[in-house]
Amino acid sequence: MPTPLALLTLLLASVLTLAASADARGAEQGAAADTAALLDGLDAFIDQALGDWQVPGAAVAVVKDGVTVYAKGFGLRDVDKKLPVTPDTVFAIGSCTKAFTAAALALLTDQGAMSLDAPVRDILPGFRMYDDYATAHVTPRDMLLHRTGLPRYDALLAMRPDVSREEAVALLRHLPPNKELRAGFEYSNLMYVAAGRLAEVVSGQSWEDLVAGRLLAPLGMAATSFSPQAAQASPDFARPYGARRGRFAEIPFADITPFGPAGSMFASATDMARWLAFHLQDGRVGDEALITKTAMTEMHTPQIITPRGQPNPEIPFGGYGLGWGVSAYRGHLLVLHDGEIDGFKALASFMPGDGLGVVVLTNRMGAPLPEIVAFQIYDRLLSLSPFPWAERAKADRAQAAKVRTAKAAATLAAPEHPAPPTHDLSAYAGLYRHPAFGEVRIELRDAGLAAHCGGETLPLVHVTYDVFRTGPAEAADAPAKVGDAESAGDSPSGLAATFHMDHSGAIARLDIPLEPNAADIVFTKVAADPGPSEPAAKPGDAPQGATRP
Repeated sequence: MPTPLALLTLLLASVLTLAASADARGAEQGAAADTAALLDGLDAFIDQALGDWQVPGAAVAVVKDGVTVYAKGFGLRDVDKKLPVTPDTVFAIGSCTKAFTAAALALLTDQGAMSLDAPVRDILPGFRMYDDYATAHVTPRDMLLHRTGLPRYDALLAMRPDVSREEAVALLRHLPPNKELRAGFEYSNLMYVAAGRLAEVVSGQSWEDLVAGRLLAPLGMAATSFSPQAAQASPDFARPYGARRGRFAEIPFADITPFGPAGSMFASATDMARWLAFHLQDGRVGDEALITKTAMTEMHTPQIITPRGQPNPEIPFGGYGLGWGVSAYRGHLLVLHDGEIDGFKALASFMPGDGLGVVVLTNRMGAPLPEIVAFQIYDRLLSLSPFPWAERAKADRAQAAKVRTAKAAATLAAPEHPAPPTHDLSAYAGLYRHPAFGEVRIELRDAGLAAHCGGETLPLVHVTYDVFRTGPAEAADAPAKVGDAESAGDSPSGLAATFHMDHSGAIARLDIPLEPNAADIVFTKVAADPGPSEPAAKPGDAPQGATRP
């Protein structure tokens, strides 16, 4: 039986605990009240921005000192049914997923299961890049920092949606780099796919299970998922939209499950606020450290400079950490990542030195609303004079439209001295293959040639000699791709298709510029009766340090 002194000690401890809890609640309420005063009028600003930028809906959350102090929904998550957005509405977050993949590798590094600076080929069986040096020296850190030299090659996502994650990694050996290893920044979704696959091999779990079990569950991110099917099972999810003739048009969800570690996740603003709080608290959930502070600091530290566009004194430099962009906003360290995927655009950001975080989720891509709203919030919370980001964005968009118009006019312009094709159109028909991008079938029809690739049928319009231009995908192949709604991977529509002859004069190959920052992709014509397609190479089927194909 407790002694009177012990009872008194327990009583005092209880009183002190209650007092501490009351103080904490009071601090949170005080912080919320202060934030509310600074954000007065923000709701009207966001409502206005939705109309100005033709965005159906948005969810916004603000974190301060580890506490969610603002979370609201605006506009519609379903235009036809007039369903409103709430803070718990689930949106696709696109490349904001990359931070989760980087965190998963940090977890495995913390537990000693791998090193970020060991060659990937020592961990991932069959890993091969295009050349020997990169194969031998690429590390997980290189993958996460986008410094392997491999350009985007996002058309691969559109043309090979059938590949598995393992097979996607096996295709890397057929993709030439744009830069030497570590020579500069080259954003690559495929490298994050490889990083996710690496996490699977090390952990013995799928990337999805690893992230869900080791990150989402401890953070209480119950609404976060990895596929459009799971997102649509939620009672509160946003539909994706494009704009056509000034109206919203629903488009299909993008399912990039094989490429998931680069951008397949769905989340709510409420869940993403927990994610930002986790980063602002150096990897802790309450008193538990899921990831060491050292690893978190590495994620948030710029380790490579990113290319800059138009000079911007408010954001003077661009860098990249592990799964996060790192910059400064008006003198304050800013860690951020945006994400765009069919019909959605997101921005997750935080300021470690100020204890602030902002997430903005929208259900239309292509509009700068997430950045405009986030910077408006930071200006208010930092007591800075609000910068006219909307006006600058409108000016930038107008200039970009002029450039696009001029480029389109140049592309569509007839050559000065057009010449007919060198062969009858039937000579161009046939099957063409690339070891990574798969097949393009050229078919002769009454209206001329058409190309079948990536599940789309594209008419070929003759330009001159053996140069053709791909027209828009036929309606049956793309029933709901509208306006400026871009796809998860680059569509081959609107590109030059150039045929080449062999030494005998026969049409032998087809070159298509599927990657703007690399040489044309060369598809080789196969025999008239090609038989079944050659299966994708499997990891482990070639010696380490293999030579170029």
